[in-house]
Amino acid sequence: MKYGASCITYRLWNCVICLHLIISGIVGYDRRGVSIISVIIGDNPGYGYFAQSPAYDVALARALRTFPSTLSQVRRLSVYKPGNYSCPEAAALMPILAMEVDQLIRDNPQDFTVLITSGCSLEIIALGDFAREWDVPLMAVIAIDLSLTNTQRFPTVVTFPSSDQLSLVRATLALFQRYSWSTVSLLCEDVNPNRADNALFYITTCGGFTNALRKSSQIDNLNVLYFAAQTANNESFENVLQTAGNQSRVILLLVATTRRLRDVMITADRLNMTSGDYIFIAPRSPAIPSEGALQWRFNVTSDEQAFTAFHSLITVSNPIPRWNVITALMNEIRNQSQFVYNRTLTVADSINDVTVSAAEVMSSVTEVLSQFSSRQLEAMTGKDFRKYFLNRTFELDSRSVFIGPKGMRVCDVDLYRMNVTNGEMEIVWQYKSVSDTFRQTSQQNVIWRSQNGPPINRPVCGFRGDRCIGSLEKSGVTTTAAVLTVLVSFIFGAGIFWFSRQHMNESVWWLLEEMRLLSVITHSKLDTFQSVQRP
Repeated sequence: MKYGASCITYRLWNCVICLHLIISGIVGYDRRGVSIISVIIGDNPGYGYFAQSPAYDVALARALRTFPSTLSQVRRLSVYKPGNYSCPEAAALMPILAMEVDQLIRDNPQDFTVLITSGCSLEIIALGDFAREWDVPLMAVIAIDLSLTNTQRFPTVVTFPSSDQLSLVRATLALFQRYSWSTVSLLCEDVNPNRADNALFYITTCGGFTNALRKSSQIDNLNVLYFAAQTANNESFENVLQTAGNQSRVILLLVATTRRLRDVMITADRLNMTSGDYIFIAPRSPAIPSEGALQWRFNVTSDEQAFTAFHSLITVSNPIPRWNVITALMNEIRNQSQFVYNRTLTVADSINDVTVSAAEVMSSVTEVLSQFSSRQLEAMTGKDFRKYFLNRTFELDSRSVFIGPKGMRVCDVDLYRMNVTNGEMEIVWQYKSVSDTFRQTSQQNVIWRSQNGPPINRPVCGFRGDRCIGSLEKSGVTTTAAVLTVLVSFIFGAGIFWFSRQHMNESVWWLLEEMRLLSVITHSKLDTFQSVQRP
């Protein structure tokens, strides 16, 4: 009796399990899971663990609310190495962290794995080789090295840098072409790459601009000057600006902080270099709101010097996030850091472009994941997953993100000038990277300090004013003197010719008279002789 009851119970359990499996198959309970693993080395305040992890958390939580059914099996894991490291040091540590990632992949063999990392290009290169062998997609937040677009070596890598050095160079060259500027001075701040004020961006950008401008057929003469940030003061600013001013009228400024850029421009104003004869162009990193396009509003009463000096400044940057739209998102990230990671982020640490980029990467990844069913994920490879990002625009709250055909984010460029009415930097030109077009967006704001329009490429009197005599250009004086010399010579020659002709005419007249008289005498004598000879 007990055996029969046990058999019945067993059969009932089998029925329940079978029914459960059937229902699970219908609703997708056996769906292949997804592991999103963030790999972070170091505690950099901009792109380290405590700045990036809260952004991943918040972006994933928002995606789960948007796609609750399709993303229900997604979970986030972390591999983290604390400390402070330079880019080469972090790259050297990457193989060690790769072993931890490998173990997580082995522990979850049924999961589809996606890697996200905020490391520098060297870190991505190191981890990218492992991702190729795992056949796992690797999403890079800030890496910009073009070698990462090599699909033979990195077939699963997609990069999301919000600042594209190549696009900044192209936009600047398009501006030069528009106003026929070919003689340029490039001023680079010599900074410490380990500092946390976006110095690395300006170091690499200085090198990138130098190489690109030297190779460009548009540039006739490029002068590259450096000054040390550690000892930067008004005197050093004066020296480098005076040297640049004696070589060109177009001055590119690569200065790491807004404050130092302000000091440079005020010094230029004191040297009378902001009255319209010169133009200053400053490529900027979009790391924080005040850095990207210098989005501050000048108070004329408190910063009148800067207000005046910045009339001669153009800033160049990739599109900044729509900060007014994502205020709630940034507050969530800051709260997540405080309550989950026990870290209180400053405004500069939390409201920065790299943090936004981290959230954009997670949002883009989850948007692609939401397209697939469990059966599709079972057959998905890292190479196939990467293809769903190519030539695709992700319309996010922060801004539009376009991934180009090579798996790298393609950024447009905004060029700003000051609106003298409200004291704000406003977009005046835009460069579209995909179409390679440069257009002016505002007629009102293209107002040059000089009444003659934009600065000319080469001053009439030379960069040092040594090509003029007094108020006259030397070349003009020389030309005038040459013309006068020719004219005087012509007049003198004509006078001599006229005098010679007159003298010649008089000589011929007397000669004719003498010949006529001689002929008369001769004929008279001949007649006399003939009369005597007659019989």
